[in-house]
Order: sequence, then structure tokens, then C-alpha cells
Amino acid sequence: MRKLFIIKLMVIFTLIFNILYSNKRIENINNKKIRNQIVYILNESTPFTGELIGEGIKEQYENGIKHGAFQGYIIDENQKLIYEGKYINGIKHGAWIIKYLNGESKVILKYNYDKPSGQWTYFYQNKNLEGHENFEDGILEGKVVRYSLNGDLLVKLNYTYGLLNGEAVFFHKGEVLETITHFKYGKIDGAIKIFDKNASPLLEGEYKNGGREGVWKFFYKTGDIKTVVNYKNGLKDGEIIIYDKAGIIAQKSMFKKGDEVDAQGKIIVKNKEFKDSIADRFKKFNRNLKYEKYDKILSEME
Repeated sequence: MRKLFIIKLMVIFTLIFNILYSNKRIENINNKKIRNQIVYILNESTPFTGELIGEGIKEQYENGIKHGAFQGYIIDENQKLIYEGKYINGIKHGAWIIKYLNGESKVILKYNYDKPSGQWTYFYQNKNLEGHENFEDGILEGKVVRYSLNGDLLVKLNYTYGLLNGEAVFFHKGEVLETITHFKYGKIDGAIKIFDKNASPLLEGEYKNGGREGVWKFFYKTGDIKTVVNYKNGLKDGEIIIYDKAGIIAQKSMFKKGDEVDAQGKIIVKNKEFKDSIADRFKKFNRNLKYEKYDKILSEME
């Protein structure tokens, strides 16, 4: 008797599902019209509820608002890609996947009610990991890493409350160290070393609260010392010594608060505004993080 009862329940549930599914309205995507951010069907005045379909396209709506599974195409750097995700009452939620046309994943994103959440992961077309970023409540938090097409580590750094914080490491191809430095809540703070592709030192120095501080050393490609510069509060301050390739002093000069001065402290050359190319590089890196691009692409879809 119990078995018969279970079978009857299964039949009833199946009938209910089929009725609900059969009542689901399906329309061609070409009939979609948007008015005041609400979706309608051409020549209709009632907001649309149901599913819009086209070649490779699926969109689900409830009273004209995105609600349910979505699938379609986006263009990224002249490349056509597939996207799949889900809306709840017009808000992105859960996993969103952007794929190459062969079906392999390019980007795996996670949203918590429209805010980036958890790990966002990126892949090359050869399936190798390109990198990942981590989020808490829509803000960068934790490790960010990047890899080359061949799998070599290129970038490893950390974010706290959306700001670079802690050790930041960059590599040349083949995981040869290129730059190692430290950040404190968005500003370079601590020692920095930069190397060329042959692992020879190019410079070493220190930052304090985002500005160059103390003795900085610059090197020839041979690894021999080229220039020694003293900084204070981000400006040249103190003696600067330039060496020739034989290691002999070629020139000496003195600076005070960025101005070149003579032995009596009189200004010879007035300080020009100093642009720190190293600090600017990290600002550019922040602007080029991938999550902003893909979040923008998905948010602007109609």
C-alpha cells in the first residue's frame, strides 16, 4: 500500500509540473521591447512573463523584470563569447560563467545579490589558469594571482578592504623575479627591488607612506652600481653619486627638498614636479583588474 501511495504522489507531482511548464509562455527574442527598463512583447501593454528565446539565447522574465536563467552572447575585445547566469528579481545572483564558443570556460564569476563574491577565476583558451581575484561583499579581499599562457606565475599580491596590502611580487616569464615590494593599505610602504630578465638587479630602495625614502641604488645591466640617490619625503634630498662602468665616481651633486643646490645650499636648479613611474605602474595595475571589465559588461546588458 505504501509503495502504491508513493507512486500516486509521483504521478500527481508529474502532472502538476507538466501543467505549470505547459503554461509557461515562450516568445521569440525578436519580439522583445524595453520601455522604462521593463520588458514587453511587441504591440502588448502588459509586462512580459515567460521566456524569450533565439539562436543561443534564453531570457526569463517575471512581470517584465529579469528573473530566472539567462544565456546569450557578449563581445569582449572583438571576441564573441557565451554567457550563462541567473537573475533574481532583476539582480545577478549565484554563479555566472563566460565561455569560449567551444564551450570551455573563460571566466567563472560569483555574485551575492549583484555584488562580486568569493573567487572570480579566469582561463586561457588552452584551458590553463589565467588567474583569480577574491571578493567579500563586493570588495577585493585576499590574494590576486596571474599566470602566463604557459602556466608561469606572473603576479602575486594581496588586497585588504579593496586596497593593496602586504607583499606584492611580479615575475618575468619563466618565474624570474621582476619586482618585489610591500604595500600598506593602498600605498607602497617598505623595501622595493626590481630585476631584469636575467635576474640582475636594476634598483633597490625603500618607500615610506607612498614616497621614496632613504638611500636608493640603481645598477648597470652588469649588476655594478650606477647611481646612488638619497630621498626624503619622496624628493631627492642629500648627495647623489653617479659611477661609470669601471666603478669610478663620475659625478656628484647635492639636493635639498628636490632642488639641486651648491655647497652653500643655494638653489642651482629648481625642483620640477616628480612623477614616480613605479608608483604609477601600480595605479595602472589596479585599473586593469579584470573583474571591473566583466562586471561592467554584464551590468550593461539589456
